[in-house]
Amino acid sequence: MNYEKDITELKKWFINEKNADEQDFNDFLEYCQWRGMLNKDAKFIDKLPFTKTNASKLFKEFSSPVKRTAKLLGLTYKELAKELGYSEPALKSAVAKDKVSSPMLMTLNLLLENKALKDEIQDLKAKFNNLKETLNSIK
Repeated sequence: MNYEKDITELKKWFINEKNADEQDFNDFLEYCQWRGMLNKDAKFIDKLPFTKTNASKLFKEFSSPVKRTAKLLGLTYKELAKELGYSEPALKSAVAKDKVSSPMLMTLNLLLENKALKDEIQDLKAKFNNLKETLNSIK
């Protein structure tokens, strides 16, 4: 079994099988990268044998905002429910029924945005400290 497939093959499958467009595919690729499933050149899918079954499971996870958010934030459903202000059974019910309310979806998106902003702040702090060290070494 081949464990690496060219991204163009994945794109063809994704667009044809999932009735998606180019933007959907790019979002899916970004999700795969967040999950650490693409190599650094984004040419091959790693850590998962590329089969239609595995790709379909990954797409289903990608399509569920609750599952996607939990994976990206590294949280259990119990932890995510607490962050959202919902009970764990309510969160699991939304996933099982594939029905996420608008307020829940908005909160999930805000959690992801918050994480992205915190990551950006950390990067900026690191760059600032490097610049500060460089300037201090010049003195």
